[in-house]
Amino acid sequence: MKRKRLKYPFFVIIGPSGSGKTSVAEAVFPAEFKVISHTTRPIRKEEKDGIDYYFETKEQFKKLVDTDALAENDQYHGYQYGVGIEELIRKTTSHFAYDVLTIDGFQQIERQFGNKVIPIFFKVSKKNILARLQTREDDNETVKERSALYDVEAQNIEKVITYPNHCIINADQPFETVIDELKSVIMARNLLLD
Repeated sequence: MKRKRLKYPFFVIIGPSGSGKTSVAEAVFPAEFKVISHTTRPIRKEEKDGIDYYFETKEQFKKLVDTDALAENDQYHGYQYGVGIEELIRKTTSHFAYDVLTIDGFQQIERQFGNKVIPIFFKVSKKNILARLQTREDDNETVKERSALYDVEAQNIEKVITYPNHCIINADQPFETVIDELKSVIMARNLLLD
């Protein structure tokens, strides 16, 4: 099936769990610029369906996969995630858009939509990851699992740098500095691809 082209860039934020990528992205991008992913993960008390994610049953998610409605789908921590093609195209019709995805999710979308899909990797030290995870997670088992993932997720930088429009952001810097750096990257890449 032939995919439509994206009119404006789609920025994909990638990085190890605990790198601050979601918090920084939410501070930089307007809420309406987020491409909302589908997931089978249970909704958390502070989340809203249709704003944070489209929360799906396993059966609903399977139907999305079976009908080729997703530009990508991936599994993370035992739950399915996926970006809808219609949502992606609609969100990039009048302005750029973004989402926080895995490297595999980025690669699936980039294969379909090409250089308008721009990877931005948040590089961060393991020391800072552990400190952040211990601050935000109550469950020691979750901290252990996510810190074990760090070594694998941090190596994804090697994949990201093979894409011509990639960008690496040093997420060990203070939060406001990382925000400013991401704003600069978005502005520069958006102008180049307009």
